[in-house]
Amino acid sequence: MIHLVTEHLPPYQIEAENKALAGFSVDVIKAAMKRSQYDYTLNSYSWGRSYKLAQIKANHCIFSIARTKSRENLFKWVGLIYYANNTSMWALKDRTIELKNLNDAKKYNVAVSRDDMTHIGLIERGFKENEHLYILDNTKSLVNLLLTRASIDLIVANDMTIKFHTDLAGVTIDDLQRVYEIKDLPLNLFFACSKQTDDNIIKHLSKNMQSLYQDGSYDTILKKWRDRLISPD
Repeated sequence: MIHLVTEHLPPYQIEAENKALAGFSVDVIKAAMKRSQYDYTLNSYSWGRSYKLAQIKANHCIFSIARTKSRENLFKWVGLIYYANNTSMWALKDRTIELKNLNDAKKYNVAVSRDDMTHIGLIERGFKENEHLYILDNTKSLVNLLLTRASIDLIVANDMTIKFHTDLAGVTIDDLQRVYEIKDLPLNLFFACSKQTDDNIIKHLSKNMQSLYQDGSYDTILKKWRDRLISPD
């Protein structure tokens, strides 16, 4: 039995009120698992919980997870789900914040979600927790922090998930401004499993992932979700 864990993060993973999961990444993973010889469970938790489970529990796998340098040896990597090079820092529309480079952001308080790509990526680039970074356990509150805490200057999100965050806060993208695009922090989303998972399982799942690309099944799923995956202007 393979235990798949993820988080609610449209348009990749969309958790309905009845806990049913849909989304681009969900469709890709379900298609791969359908070709496998393994039964599986699929559950959505907070990112922190899913991230921890996929590190310490055998036969636990996580998606969609960014493959960063500091994570490379924490997981066994199954395959690529989606790649889009866009991550940005956002502020409220009425704030005057100018960043000429990424280090300029260290003058401000930047909120990120714990253990996600933005958190890990900025740590790798010299940002420090409780000095430059405010770490948020509940990713759903990211934009709300900008609205309710004057001490928070910036948040970090990519162009495809920022709308999810603004919708949760009851505002629109027009209420925010993109202050700085972090061009070397790509959103390379992967399927990965705990290091306690047998290598034969990883090879089997990886082979099934590759087959989606080879026979056109991945392109069919991508076409279904393409309009939701295109970054806004």
